[in-house]
Amino acid sequence: MPDLSKSFSPQLLAKAISAKRTGLKLSLEDVVKVLSISKPTLVKIEKGDTNVKLATLLLVMEYLGLSFSLISDETADHKGNGDDHDEWY
Repeated sequence: MPDLSKSFSPQLLAKAISAKRTGLKLSLEDVVKVLSISKPTLVKIEKGDTNVKLATLLLVMEYLGLSFSLISDETADHKGNGDDHDEWY
């Protein structure tokens, strides 16, 4: 598994997906058969090609047990200034 503490890149994600698939002892054929996607598409995903549909990428990740975490760069101390757009009224 690649060092996931490094700055995010398509190549880092590709390495993580490939490592997870091989760690589960799944072949490319195993995954494409179950998910009904093409082998060239899975190869593109595992090479970090950015010309793949996000939905397909997420489908592969979900099948392999991988997920994203979204982290905001915003600081939490902005609350109370009347500019909190996440608050429900």
